[in-house]
Amino acid sequence: MFNAMTRAEIWLQDTLDQSLGIEDLANHIGYSSSQVRRQFRQSFHISPSAYREIRRLERAAVLLALTPLNIAQIAIRCGYQNHSSFSRAFQRCYQFSPRSFRLKLKTTLQRPVPPHGFNTRIEKTTGRQMILMRLYKAPEHIKGLGDESHHNMQLACLQTRLRRSTTIIALPDILADRINALNNESINSYRTDIGLYLSDTDNAQDIALPVLYRRVDIPTHYYASTCFDSLAGLYGALTHTIIYLLNRQDVWHVSGHPPQVLWKANHLELRIPLIG
Repeated sequence: MFNAMTRAEIWLQDTLDQSLGIEDLANHIGYSSSQVRRQFRQSFHISPSAYREIRRLERAAVLLALTPLNIAQIAIRCGYQNHSSFSRAFQRCYQFSPRSFRLKLKTTLQRPVPPHGFNTRIEKTTGRQMILMRLYKAPEHIKGLGDESHHNMQLACLQTRLRRSTTIIALPDILADRINALNNESINSYRTDIGLYLSDTDNAQDIALPVLYRRVDIPTHYYASTCFDSLAGLYGALTHTIIYLLNRQDVWHVSGHPPQVLWKANHLELRIPLIG
């Protein structure tokens, strides 16, 4: 039952910018609208529509803090039909208008010198796939994170097919958490996706996945890449990347989509998806 509601929660995350209703969600997971409302509330202690609004506003807070997009553009990217409805919802959630929220964070985020010991660069990747399982825990609370046997325990039968895959996590909440905009009071569930990042020669479309896993297509895109030594350095790498992007003042800024961490041979790599 909870797996179906996990699918519902992921669908809400993936469609924040779209004008879709509870009937669309019910059709997606094969439930009735009343079943979705009841079981989603049992799982997350909040209605699907209220959950979606909180996640929309968290993304809006990230875009206000970390991009030069104007408020009308941010409203549209976060699924609001107009500037005024977005501003009212944002004020209710954060007790600041979007403009005041942006000004409040500007001085705290735009430090002149990023943390030392990191190097960030802008790169482009071709389209790939990930195989992910969602856990409702922060990465520092997941035992064995990055251990290949832990990540791939349920994917062992696929190892001969996916020999060149890379261990990966995706972090939908880390940017909102970094700017103190994560709504932990209403939603007590930090999200971490764990799994495999497929090589450019792998394709999982014809593979039957274990029930808790899903395929995620990653289109060709640009991202900010920062290498670091261990998971303990994740938040330092994140801060460095954010300050690097803010100080560049060019066309590249965060898209609001989940950052990823890849386990490479001798280091970890943080990737933050960008838009121009």
